[in-house]
Amino acid sequence: MSKDAAYIQRLYQAAVKATQGTGLLPDTLVTQHILESGMKLSTLATRANNFFGIKAGTAWPGRVISAPTSEYIDGRAVRIPGNWKIYPNRAAALADNVNPGSLFRVYATEEAGLRGWVEFLKSNPRYTNAGLFTAKTAPEQFAALKRAGYATDPNYLTKLTRIYTYAKDLLPLCAYRDWE
Repeated sequence: MSKDAAYIQRLYQAAVKATQGTGLLPDTLVTQHILESGMKLSTLATRANNFFGIKAGTAWPGRVISAPTSEYIDGRAVRIPGNWKIYPNRAAALADNVNPGSLFRVYATEEAGLRGWVEFLKSNPRYTNAGLFTAKTAPEQFAALKRAGYATDPNYLTKLTRIYTYAKDLLPLCAYRDWE
């Protein structure tokens, strides 16, 4: 088994547990995890257990990390600087003159990072309104994520679809799969 396949199989098992009873598909979690964290190779994933690029908005009470990021504004990529420092909370980061657009949530563990993704989606009505939790397939959930504004990248849906196709092919014998 390849290193990628082994990683995805382990991640899929955790995804089944994290998404159980939510309407979210493990396939969606795995695919978005791969895109956002680079198979857990990104600094945000390794330092903050934030595998989905979840920002630390004003309601987030926990630790934050300032990470450089790109956002698409009016179709143009804009780079937002970050310093890779971890702060006890958003207020402490802002007191250090950090750009609020560079603040991401920090999760204590990998499991907390996966649960954090589920909780983030469930707590934001825009995902329910976009049909995320009633979509029956991973591609339908990807489209709902894009409709709800999860990412500003205009190619986000295409990227998720390509990764999904790749990941499905890695696990033809995975006992935990639930691919359509």
